[in-house]
Amino acid sequence: MELPYPTRIVREGLAEIIIPDPDAYRRSDGVYEPAWAPVFYNPRMAFNRDIAVLVARLLARRHGRLRVVEPLTGSGVRAVRYALEAGAEAYAADIDPEAVRLARLNAERNGVSDRVHVECSEARLFMEKLSSKISPELIDIDPFGSPAPFLEAAIHLTHGRGVIAATATDLAPLTGGRPKPLRRRYMVEAAQTSWGKEMALRILAGFIARRAAVHDYAAKPLLAYYADHYIRVYMRMERGARRADKVLEECIAYAATCPKCSYTEYRRDLLAGQRCPYCGAPLRLVGPLYTCRLADTEAVEELLREAEKANWLAEQERAVKLLKLLLEEYSVSNKPYYRLDRLCSFLRVNMPKIDRLVAELRLLGYKASRTHLDPRAIRTNAPHSVLLSVIPAISSTSS
Repeated sequence: MELPYPTRIVREGLAEIIIPDPDAYRRSDGVYEPAWAPVFYNPRMAFNRDIAVLVARLLARRHGRLRVVEPLTGSGVRAVRYALEAGAEAYAADIDPEAVRLARLNAERNGVSDRVHVECSEARLFMEKLSSKISPELIDIDPFGSPAPFLEAAIHLTHGRGVIAATATDLAPLTGGRPKPLRRRYMVEAAQTSWGKEMALRILAGFIARRAAVHDYAAKPLLAYYADHYIRVYMRMERGARRADKVLEECIAYAATCPKCSYTEYRRDLLAGQRCPYCGAPLRLVGPLYTCRLADTEAVEELLREAEKANWLAEQERAVKLLKLLLEEYSVSNKPYYRLDRLCSFLRVNMPKIDRLVAELRLLGYKASRTHLDPRAIRTNAPHSVLLSVIPAISSTSS
């Protein structure tokens, strides 16, 4: 089938995909702009799709079957990879007829057209139509911008089981830089903090959990991470009003955070102390947020074992590295990470090496690790007072 635009064949994972030729859609600075192409394909999201395939394989093992819904398919690369690499039955859609044409062509090229079903449809209508037919194990929402408009239909489609995977690229609002769109899209009040990327993850996870509770579903993170200027959460759904109540009671709260010394606490009482107990600065309230662990560590262990064997992944080494760090840091604490440069600025001391601080905290009996969210930060369960005393002590002796 001849397409009305120049094309190129690329390999991603086990898939061989026809895409619009990037050379025909470059900006004046030579950078390929996926949004300019007649059908959307972003090569920079191959890593996102690698992790998605690993999660899909885990779900296939746990459920004994795998049905995936992808309502924003573009070139179809994600649906094709789910079918090829995880044995999925994939239900894909796009509102653009040209994208549907290319996605079907890519499914045929890879020999999975019997398991990749592609329709021309608006994403939410597609999910609503499917909700009377199937109860999928995975729903993958991967838009350009915010996933918020699509999440209600996705939650309904789960029927209280399976996993919703959601990508968000609207990090300016989610990190507190644009309060008005944040309020509109996620019903959250926030300010810029020293732990902005984690705040973004907790806002998105909390939004999904709150919307799921409306349906008497409990939603908890299977996995959550940041990479390449986007965040990604995988939320596992369970039926039951009592389970939903438990999530709301135990895992949805506000964060009171100090812009001066980085002290942060989770709270449900919004009328509690309004000033930092350490430096006296006015506290900023952020929320509501998801405040429990951002990953199921048993699932991350499984994903890591799978990644170490999956030599066909587009970025296997990077996937292994990320999952190792996620396993370490999410075993430490559900408290937000600390930016070491911010703490040192407040304390007016030189910044010690992060590994030295991690080692010192462990010697004192606390858990501590680096975080994938910021190379200048650590995650620890040590009290704030311990950090304020340990950092100056090792700063003067760090080489």
